[in-house]
Amino acid sequence: MRIVIVSNLFPPDIGGPATYVPRIAQELQARGHLVTVVGGSPPGHDPRTDRDAWPFSVHRVSRGLALPIRLLVALWVLLKTAWRADCLYVQGLSGPEMVAVLFAWVLRRPVVLKTVGDNAWEYAIRLQLTDDGIVEFQTGSYGWQVSAVRAMVRWFARRVTRLIVPSHFLGGLVQGWGVDRTSVRVVTNALTTRVASEAERLQARSTVKYELGRSGPFIVTVARLYPWKNLDVMIRLVPKFPPLATLIIIGDGPERKRLEMIIQREGLSRRVVLTGGISHAETQRYLMAADAFVLNTRYEGLSHVLLEAMGAGAPSAVSNVGGNPEVIRDEENGLLFEVDDRTGIAHAMARLLGDRELSERMRRQASVDVKAYRWPVLVEQTARTLEEAAGVRRPA
Repeated sequence: MRIVIVSNLFPPDIGGPATYVPRIAQELQARGHLVTVVGGSPPGHDPRTDRDAWPFSVHRVSRGLALPIRLLVALWVLLKTAWRADCLYVQGLSGPEMVAVLFAWVLRRPVVLKTVGDNAWEYAIRLQLTDDGIVEFQTGSYGWQVSAVRAMVRWFARRVTRLIVPSHFLGGLVQGWGVDRTSVRVVTNALTTRVASEAERLQARSTVKYELGRSGPFIVTVARLYPWKNLDVMIRLVPKFPPLATLIIIGDGPERKRLEMIIQREGLSRRVVLTGGISHAETQRYLMAADAFVLNTRYEGLSHVLLEAMGAGAPSAVSNVGGNPEVIRDEENGLLFEVDDRTGIAHAMARLLGDRELSERMRRQASVDVKAYRWPVLVEQTARTLEEAAGVRRPA
């Protein structure tokens, strides 16, 4: 089967899609499918570096181009690569990815869309047009701008052959967009690293202590720096965390300058570390060194990084939203708190850092539970969905 994967993020980008796409592409190629990736690239990326880097073909659409030109380039690349594709596998609904869905719909090509959120809600939050949560947003009224984006996202979601979501929560959400439930497939995210040993955790902690010049304890959060991640709240809560605790924020994004200003204004430069965008291996090292992992996000489909934190042995406390409670059972393998509950978050950090017996018990249970999120299962379910969309029958 000829599969074209379309993703706005692809290495050297970092983040969930940039990690997922090359890995799933290699797995599908290894199963005998002919895979081509149409990937976005940051300004200045040299596409010649892709020639020997991957066991599949890669075609680039630079994000350095003006949006109208970028969409035309995406269409041209799709005409070259996807004209005879058996199935398109599209990662989200950014500009070029919308072009891919429209291309497949016009040419009547099977297309599978993987979505991990609501682009219209994210748009409204970024432009500060609402402060509502993602559930309230589904039926709220926010003016013509948001209404137009919401209608467009839902129109595209209803035009795909199959729609993959990472959690049952999000599966229910997209059905509210008018997506036929029979076309929705829940394929949970998977742990792509192995469960860390105690020796690896001790080594990571020693290295991070040396690099930062601090003795800990370390509270780690990993997120793209967007408003709905609520990192400003976490920063302002640091004085209420146990003494000497350092908050390490891993990630980059449009909120970075504002967060840096908050850190400076609050006098927290000795207690908060913004690493910026770092490699997946470096992120793993910080997670293994963590005394606690925290996510105070207004929305998560099903967090890759939460699974990685559990596998790395970091006792976790996360907001009780989206797919988080599908992974974390409160008081059993982690702690749940309500979004922006400042008292609840501070109490959770005090418990994870101060109650060694509780923290260790939940950490051990999390390391067992996370093994259920197996990468081979994700690959099998994804392959079956693509084959099903393309009408390919496996031998009996």
